Amino acid sequence: MARIDINDPYEDYLKSLVDAGLFRSVTAAAENAIYRQMVEDEKLRLSSVSAAIAKGEADIQAGSTVRYTSSLMTEISEKGKQAALAGKTIKNEVKP
Repeated sequence: MARIDINDPYEDYLKSLVDAGLFRSVTAAAENAIYRQMVEDEKLRLSSVSAAIAKGEADIQAGSTVRYTSSLMTEISEKGKQAALAGKTIKNEVKP
């Protein structure tokens, strides 16, 4: 189990939540804060995925697509490898 030190004013805030009866311990209050951040991160991730899907759907509607072929995938993979070797930044929507 991890142990962390929490500095003021964060510890005081967590203690005030416990004193108010909202949590049984400072640990429970900290766990809740971490959980809520995880939920928010997941919402942002899903929002990003939804935006990428919407962009793809708009491209399909506009006819801005390319027919998939195995040679296309090979070409895309090769370009990605070359970009990585050249130290180019990979867009977030392309990262796994």
